[in-house]
Amino acid sequence: MWSKIKLILWLIILLCVAYFVSMNTSPNVSVNILPNLKTPEIPLALVIIVSIIIGAVMIILFAITDWIAYRIDKLKLQRNIKSLEKELDKCRKEIHQKEEQIKKLEGEIEILKNEQKISVKEEGENGTL
Repeated sequence: MWSKIKLILWLIILLCVAYFVSMNTSPNVSVNILPNLKTPEIPLALVIIVSIIIGAVMIILFAITDWIAYRIDKLKLQRNIKSLEKELDKCRKEIHQKEEQIKKLEGEIEILKNEQKISVKEEGENGTL
């Protein structure tokens, strides 16, 4: 839908320019490009059309540079995301290993507590405390 609206706007602009050109064929002007450089007498409509074309080309160049800068930033951010995801996976693996180590140590603590209770009971039964 948006592209159709753009197309209609461009057609209206082109019709306005065509009308302007058809109405202004007689006035001729000479354009001073540099102090010593002048163009031959050309129709005013041609000067305006060339100015519009030069402006459009400049807009396109600026848009392209902005687009390139956007793409470069996007690539940098994607690389950053990938490296952060790798780091996150590494941290998750490390957490999992630490949790397993904690469970193992808790099991060893329980075994040692049970052994200590048994030895205390044996000493209590033998009468040596």
